[in-house]
Amino acid sequence: MVRFMSIKAQTLTYDFFVATSILLIALTITFFLVYYNIQSIEEERRKGEMVEVLISASDVWFKEGYPKYWSINNVVELGLSNDNQINSTKIRLMEEMGYQKVASLLSLGSFSVGYIVYSQNGSLIYSFPNFSLEKAKNVLVLDRTAIWNDSIVKVRTIIWQEV
Repeated sequence: MVRFMSIKAQTLTYDFFVATSILLIALTITFFLVYYNIQSIEEERRKGEMVEVLISASDVWFKEGYPKYWSINNVVELGLSNDNQINSTKIRLMEEMGYQKVASLLSLGSFSVGYIVYSQNGSLIYSFPNFSLEKAKNVLVLDRTAIWNDSIVKVRTIIWQEV
């Protein structure tokens, strides 16, 4: 007895739909995992960039700048100290320069910066510029110790992005 096989195939079966569903679910999960990882990597890159800008903006308090005794007209690199102390004259010059020029010299990019100086007992000595963090996101703060008028002070540097 010879049997002949049917030459018709059954392509739309239950097995086909299950396999297709599993494949689509796997592809969807893979897509979302890759997307999430890309977002995480991008967020870490932004945080790293913010930390670099924060440290650079904070270093202004501890370097002399260029030229050493700069003025508003000849400043190339901003620095607020001389002889390992904060120079009050340079602070006044920074205020006269205005925030936009200071931000340009600091190469802040899309970030904003604020400086606050406190005495040892916590009272406010100085703040530049007048700022509010109400519309800020991704705020980073760095506190450092410095010498101003022969007294130890706490210099707070704040970096943020506007909403």
